[in-house]
Amino acid sequence: MTIPMRYDGTPEVDFFSLHSRKKKRIDVEMLDYGFVQKCEDVDELKGILAMLRSGKEGRYPDLERATEDRILAVLPEKERNKIITMRSGPSRSELKVEQEELKSWTKQIDEKNKALQEHKKASRSIPPVRGQAKTEKTPMNQPLITEVTAEDRKKQAIPAYDFRGWEKYDVEKAIAEVDQSEELSKEQARLQREEREKREKERKKELASLPSYVDLDELSKAEREVYALHEKQKGNECFKANENEEAVLYYTRSMAFDDSNAILYANRAMAHLRLKNFAQAEDDCTRAILLDANYCKAWTRRGMTRFRRGKYAGAIEDFQESLRLDPTSKEVKKLLSKTRSKWKEVDGTIQNNQASNDMSTSEPPAPQSESKPFKRFEIIEDDEESDEDDDDKDVPTPSKPFQRFEILEE
Repeated sequence: MTIPMRYDGTPEVDFFSLHSRKKKRIDVEMLDYGFVQKCEDVDELKGILAMLRSGKEGRYPDLERATEDRILAVLPEKERNKIITMRSGPSRSELKVEQEELKSWTKQIDEKNKALQEHKKASRSIPPVRGQAKTEKTPMNQPLITEVTAEDRKKQAIPAYDFRGWEKYDVEKAIAEVDQSEELSKEQARLQREEREKREKERKKELASLPSYVDLDELSKAEREVYALHEKQKGNECFKANENEEAVLYYTRSMAFDDSNAILYANRAMAHLRLKNFAQAEDDCTRAILLDANYCKAWTRRGMTRFRRGKYAGAIEDFQESLRLDPTSKEVKKLLSKTRSKWKEVDGTIQNNQASNDMSTSEPPAPQSESKPFKRFEIIEDDEESDEDDDDKDVPTPSKPFQRFEILEE
């Protein structure tokens, strides 16, 4: 197969080979400006261009460009835009941005490689010198307890000579605020302790899933990041192949090396969502939000999880926060609209059921005396025996005489 060449000797990229072309007979008479300008058949124009590029009848650069322009004019708009985009090269600004990103990536890789080599030199089979092989632990989340700064205390303090201020000072309110702040601090400390215990428990499960030859205590921070990246890539491949259980396993292994990445929790939440593990998916999304509150996908996926669990009010809040971070997302707008309609439907059904229950339990309304007159019943005893046939002789007769009712309207 010969590569088509331009008139100046450089290889020519055949952009039109991307599209189907029916082979048609091309004569020498067709290699003319007038025929090319009048031709409406795309296949004939492509055949003419292929013959001109082959060089069998010579090279005519101007005629080649005229044929290419005519093909672009005859092609549909979608295909024409695609070819124009492919033919146009990157601008200088785009090249500069890509070069800077490549340099930044290369610098990061070099730093990681250097850190790995230094740690490899320092590692020994015998126990290291005390304090030499100090491993860097992954930092925990910021504490939930916020201490009052000295400036805040200074603003709240009342000078001793300010007698009017002391007259307005409410001692009971101050004591209540102190008690409330202490209770809040205790509650935050308890939540923080529970979260730390929960994360430690999850970390032990993640460590149990690791191979026996991996020792986290002997790994540096750079090595952990490399291992975490590899496990994350495995999880992404399994997720693309719809192997969701394996994806959860690899994401969990990646968290064992580095649990400070919000993307890992969001990816594992999506795998749990496919497996219909809605509780685990919501918990992972919440952790991703705690690690990075500006991560839009974490809010969106937690909204999707809450929608599947029937928590429509919470799902609406998550979708609204996601739209605040990314107002151009059409998918989130559709999800928000669907969730609002579902929430109104369910909430309206509950209200209607409550209203019907209230109507059933309430007492019936009293009859209106103005619309209908009162009726008086008169009971008249009748001692006469009714005329029955002989077939009814065996039917027992009541011990009491029959009573006849007459309704008398007043």
